[in-house]
Amino acid sequence: MSDDELMSEAGKFRRNLLNFFWRSGVSPFEGEDLVQETYLRLWKYRREYKPTAKLSTFLFLLARQVRLDALRSDTRRERREKEWGSERTDVQEASPACEREEVRRAVARLPDPMRDVVELGVFQELPYTEVAEILGIPVGTVKSRMYNAIRKLKELLDDKGS
Repeated sequence: MSDDELMSEAGKFRRNLLNFFWRSGVSPFEGEDLVQETYLRLWKYRREYKPTAKLSTFLFLLARQVRLDALRSDTRRERREKEWGSERTDVQEASPACEREEVRRAVARLPDPMRDVVELGVFQELPYTEVAEILGIPVGTVKSRMYNAIRKLKELLDDKGS
């Protein structure tokens, strides 16, 4: 597969990548930036991709790393702002209260390992075997994390409703 064909094929996953990032709790604008960063990394690591694996698996592996790097960067920035002070005030977006937003927020509050399996397995509708391959864990671990994630989501959503 040529470089142009690879990037063209990867472009078909743009919406899935955006959904992946949005469901991890980032703003739509940041999601767009993270998708672009994912494509930049794909270009950088295009020689590492082997056509024997699904391109979506490789893309979501890159996207997961991009998200983790963004989280680390945000953590460092927040630490600096606390240490040095900041004039920035947090502004919450005005949006209608709806169940989708509550679920998205609850998923964003899950620990990373649980959130990853929910995002890939539920929202991206990937089979457990592919989720396991992306995350580099056994299928049994994916199933266990999914079970625990769903239990935790029920708790978070029940607490919200109380």
